[in-house]
Amino acid sequence: MKIKLLLPFLQIPLILAFGCSEKKLEKEITQLESKKVYFKELINPEKVRYKKGKLVVSESPRVSPELPLIHVIDADNMIYMFSQGKNGFGPGEISDATGFDFGSNDSTFWVYSAIEKRISEFSLFEQSELAMHQIKQPVNFFKAYSCLYLTDSTFLGMFVDSPYRLIEFGLNDDFEKGYGSQENFTERTDLDNFNLSQINDGWFNSNSDKTVFAIASIYYDKIDLFDARTKEFKTIYGPDPEVFDFELHYDESGPSVIWSRDIPYQYRDIEITKDRIYALFGGISGPEIKKTSEIARTLRVYDFDGNLLEHYLLDRSLRSIALDIENKKIYGITTDSDPGIAVFTIP
Repeated sequence: MKIKLLLPFLQIPLILAFGCSEKKLEKEITQLESKKVYFKELINPEKVRYKKGKLVVSESPRVSPELPLIHVIDADNMIYMFSQGKNGFGPGEISDATGFDFGSNDSTFWVYSAIEKRISEFSLFEQSELAMHQIKQPVNFFKAYSCLYLTDSTFLGMFVDSPYRLIEFGLNDDFEKGYGSQENFTERTDLDNFNLSQINDGWFNSNSDKTVFAIASIYYDKIDLFDARTKEFKTIYGPDPEVFDFELHYDESGPSVIWSRDIPYQYRDIEITKDRIYALFGGISGPEIKKTSEIARTLRVYDFDGNLLEHYLLDRSLRSIALDIENKKIYGITTDSDPGIAVFTIP
């Protein structure tokens, strides 16, 4: 199913399996003000997530090797609790903290390390440098670069060279199933599966009960939704999706997409609740980011049918968001020279 969304005061055609219809959305932009909380322990924070009253924050892999890669903060009082994740490749250590998966255990969380292809479990309430438990990504699925638990025994992942949008695979290397296809939203006919994976790259996340997964695209204004119950995809397009300039660079391994340095990056993060999608949108290019430190100030809130429910303009630039829906809080990592945690109250 494809849904094309046009923002305020425009009509959106809904292309459904059984025909076409039109809706009209009139959604005012709401300004959201925040309070910033600074923590000296956060050096170069990249991603934040919320679970059971705690904020889990990851550091960039570029921080000094002796520094931890994960921080846990008490969200109720905004008090720093402890660090986790010793930097390294030894037992219990992690090479990087590319992504989080909160799994099915209320007292732990998982960290995905894209460099070493390993998933590590840490306690949410007790400090430890080393992981409690680690799972090595099956060898046959080394091309997966972003993975989340689908069930207790299978992962759902994005692959660098696959005709499928997502692939489900087993922990014992004994199961594989592909879902969806890589969209070629360009007019080019010379793109292989690797190139299609490149242009469809995005931020991958799911809701807590693993019923809905989403990919918020970095290079195109769209969000792909995957319903894990029906195994069906739905795509939400933004107000005016634009195909940005890129070239194919050829070497011994084959063609690779090289984007123009001036293209504006689209989505920067995504969070999913039981019935909503919170998508952090940038629309800012690399040179602009380097000049101003601005990454994203727009937050779009959709339902699972692609209707725009809320359209927020943030008072601070963010690089990642986390949600505490029960207490109506949005948390974000700021992009200023002294990064901290911005706290917003949802109206």
